[in-house]
Amino acid sequence: MRFKRSPGKQRKSREVYPMRVLITGIDGFVGSHAAELLAATGGVEVHGVVRRLDQLPNIRKSTLTLHEADVTDFPRVNTLVREIRPERILHLAGQAFVPTSLQDPMKTFHANIIGGLNILESARLQLVSSGKSPAVLVVTSGEVYGRVGAHQLPATESLPLIPNTPYSASKASLDMIAQQYAVCFGVNVIIARPFNHAGPRQSPSFVVSDFGKQFAEIAAGIRKPVIRAGNISVMRDFTDARDVVRAYWKLFERTSDDFVFNVASGRGVEIREIILMLQEISGVTVTIAQDEARLRTYDVPKVVASYERLQNATGWTPQIPFRQTLQDVYDYWARELRSRADSQQ
Repeated sequence: MRFKRSPGKQRKSREVYPMRVLITGIDGFVGSHAAELLAATGGVEVHGVVRRLDQLPNIRKSTLTLHEADVTDFPRVNTLVREIRPERILHLAGQAFVPTSLQDPMKTFHANIIGGLNILESARLQLVSSGKSPAVLVVTSGEVYGRVGAHQLPATESLPLIPNTPYSASKASLDMIAQQYAVCFGVNVIIARPFNHAGPRQSPSFVVSDFGKQFAEIAAGIRKPVIRAGNISVMRDFTDARDVVRAYWKLFERTSDDFVFNVASGRGVEIREIILMLQEISGVTVTIAQDEARLRTYDVPKVVASYERLQNATGWTPQIPFRQTLQDVYDYWARELRSRADSQQ
């Protein structure tokens, strides 16, 4: 918070100004949950960057000040940072889907590296001009570690960055760039490396939302009781997106000198477990059909990460059980399907 003395001779009272926070990609899945968290926090003036103001299905516009911009446009980004003068920047914008990076690597590199670089450079210029840098939380990915061996699990921040896809390479590049802005330029940078996360409103391109949508369609009678899936034996570390954004917010007030943090649950879940839990939640029995298009040659068999550094620096622990996440995802898709059916009547 910033405090400013009231004008005049009376100097006993202090007027409290809200903290200005800038969130890029606020109209995305994680961005929408971050917006909700800050709206409930109070004392925060939230500014959001979106590519198009007319396409905002996931957030309540009344609680925000929105700005139309492409984060790869440096003059526009720099102007926004200079005019808003945020004390905190949460950089979420980017291309987040691994298969898309294989289809269009150049677009992924441009969005993730240049977009992040523009935020960091704008923060550096604020430091040069005013002597104070906004705190910048850069979200990279647990994918930066690449094919981590079973003997190296749970993955910690000390592992080398060995990306194995264009997506993870773009995030590893941004990770290293952000570290240089902290070390060489003194920008107040925090790097979050989130592992798999899920929750309501996520695109069905991602596995938990995909299965939740399929089960909701089966329960509604608009799909046969067959779940199409890729490799269901792989294990991933899933965290609820609402816990993830809570971790991001807590990192701004960390108590350690570390500035690189995993965000994870510390627990592995096999993909087949997700199907079994959703089967219980939905009350429908399904068969599983392997979809060759969903198989990925770059898949790592098992991923589990440590959040010990994050916990030590902030006190954060995951609070939402994974089964509750699945329940909320299933309920979200059931509501969406009912809403769509009602609109067609």
